[in-house]
Amino acid sequence: MARLTYEHIQKQIQKLQEQAKKLEASRDAKKLKAIGQVNALMKKLNVSVEDLKDSPIRTIKSKNGKRVASPKAVKTRPPVLPKYRDEVSGQTWTGRGKPPVWLKALLDQGKTKEDFLIQKVAVEVNEG
Repeated sequence: MARLTYEHIQKQIQKLQEQAKKLEASRDAKKLKAIGQVNALMKKLNVSVEDLKDSPIRTIKSKNGKRVASPKAVKTRPPVLPKYRDEVSGQTWTGRGKPPVWLKALLDQGKTKEDFLIQKVAVEVNEG
């Protein structure tokens, strides 16, 4: 009886391997067809591989985890200038995101964010 079970399992393995080969062949055929379509479209629109590399369009992950083209072009933004500075340590914060530890500690001591504004410090220095 154990031999029949083993033979049965071997037949199942063989069937699954045949199914896997068919699926792989189907996937490869679809891939070749897609490549042909892309090549034809690139030729029709006179698009080169270099054009694709230089494209401002980037990809993002969608909700299902697949990568899709982002509808917005990639824009490089200049770095954000600091808005707050600790006079003692010289540490700065842009004002975006979670406040840094140094600022939180000073706020807990009763100071305000306005006390650390860089524009305010610059004005006081000019007036002084």
